[in-house]
Amino acid sequence: MRAHRLGLLAACAGGILFATGAAACFSDRSVAAVEDGDCRLPGGADVPGSTVVLIRRFAFEPAELRIGLGERVTWVNCDEVGHTSTADGEAWASPLLAPGDAFTQVFEVAGEFGYHCDPHPFMTGRVVVE
Repeated sequence: MRAHRLGLLAACAGGILFATGAAACFSDRSVAAVEDGDCRLPGGADVPGSTVVLIRRFAFEPAELRIGLGERVTWVNCDEVGHTSTADGEAWASPLLAPGDAFTQVFEVAGEFGYHCDPHPFMTGRVVVE
């Protein structure tokens, strides 16, 4: 049984402003426990203030989501291998997320944002910001 529980996701205070107007921040601290290929957040709770996308079984769950302007999305790697969340239009790019790691993106511009995993480009998703 492997467990990665190093703490809660650090709050995003500032972030990096991209040309698209989207800000991003990420923590190098793990937010999930990964056990036998399953994933759970500490205490079973969501990351406060974020919509959570789980990366497991080489897929983004959910693959598509709708959020409001200024909301945050946090991707949590629940697989046993590294993954990324990388925007198709270069609006953001997470580092390679080890099992249990997370990445948070703040969406400050309305639109549709397709994304993929760099090491596994068949893994795709979409965020619709309204």
